[in-house]
Amino acid sequence: MAIGLGHTYHAIRRNVNLTYILMDNHVYGLTKGQTSPRSDWGFKTKTTPTGNIETPVATLEMALSAGASFVAQGFSTQLQELTDLIVAAVKHPGFSLVNVFSPCVTFNKVNTYDWFKERLVGIDSIEDYDRYDKGKVLQHILEHEGLLTGLLYEDRKKRSYEEVSGLANNNQMQSVRKFTKAEFNKLVEDFR
Repeated sequence: MAIGLGHTYHAIRRNVNLTYILMDNHVYGLTKGQTSPRSDWGFKTKTTPTGNIETPVATLEMALSAGASFVAQGFSTQLQELTDLIVAAVKHPGFSLVNVFSPCVTFNKVNTYDWFKERLVGIDSIEDYDRYDKGKVLQHILEHEGLLTGLLYEDRKKRSYEEVSGLANNNQMQSVRKFTKAEFNKLVEDFR
């Protein structure tokens, strides 16, 4: 959620037909355990020995506020549910976010597999959960501190960027105008 967040936000806002799978372990595990944008307040690492003083990025809330038309969250040990979520995300026309809790067993001794198993709540266990009602979805996310799993939100009416722009059924390269050599030379001459 750090590198590329600006691009991600605008891809969400535009509803680009893209599936974004985020492996969320609350730490930079591949670079020896530094604090990440998803690290909890007070989380201690080599780079924050007295505890993280930054507010963690609220991935689900950010995606919803940017206008995501598909938001899901899974757990790396729940393979069938995670597979189903990814398949649904790929089939969704527009931007789809799948946040995957995938604990780092080496550098995160707080947000462990057991920690998640004790806290995660599947949306199937919430009575009258309505994944089409953004306000209620956001309310459930906040009530459960973001620790929900399942297809959390879906807007089937929102058209994808490709559909709105007219590029949905075309080879996008066909829309690129080809310049003649004379036009190109004139363009270059204008900048001399």
